[in-house]
Amino acid sequence: MSKGLNGVVGKGCLVIVFGIMSLFQNIAMAEVSSSILAQSNKSWDGNSFKYPQGDAELTVQKIIITASDKEVSLSNHCHPVPLAGYILKGSVKVIKPSGEHVFFKSGDALIEVVDTWHKGIFTENTELIVFYAGKLGMPLTVFKEDNSALSDACK
Repeated sequence: MSKGLNGVVGKGCLVIVFGIMSLFQNIAMAEVSSSILAQSNKSWDGNSFKYPQGDAELTVQKIIITASDKEVSLSNHCHPVPLAGYILKGSVKVIKPSGEHVFFKSGDALIEVVDTWHKGIFTENTELIVFYAGKLGMPLTVFKEDNSALSDACK
């Protein structure tokens, strides 16, 4: 190579090296933040819960309720496993047969009642993500009309 070309190649390598170093500096300077949205050993109604015995199974479920201009009411049901949720959009009113209720809206995190009959009422389109801490093979939700051994455990 000629003397002039070596200088160009050397300068080009320096530019590439400094460019890569600059890229890594930007990556290293990226900010990471974290916030706990919900954490408790009790559900929204103040009752404690236990994890089922056996092989653990985690489930993450996206639920979409299309309410449009009408009220949508889910059937009475209960969850035999602990669960938490996050409302992506919309809102829900959760009601127990006693009339005790709570309202969650977009951006809210919740720890749902376990082994307790309840239903959700939606008056707008709603999307939520639910995280279940269950047991392998155990249903995540039991409906009152199922009349199963699991529904007998619900109060």
